[in-house]
Amino acid sequence: MNELTNERKNKVCPRCGAHFVCTHDAFCQCVGVQLNEKAREYLRTHYSDCLCRSCLEEIGRKLGD
Repeated sequence: MNELTNERKNKVCPRCGAHFVCTHDAFCQCVGVQLNEKAREYLRTHYSDCLCRSCLEEIGRKLGD
């Protein structure tokens, strides 16, 4: 079993400062956020940790096709 499967972490979004819980599983706050390759590349380039759902959705909208 992946060691991150049951891991819950309280995090602070590096983009907006919002607090959120990252679970690294099917119930994580980011599940279902649709990001195209351009948005994923932007995230890889600019951030090294998880972002909150609101920021992920906003980046997805701004960089969407």
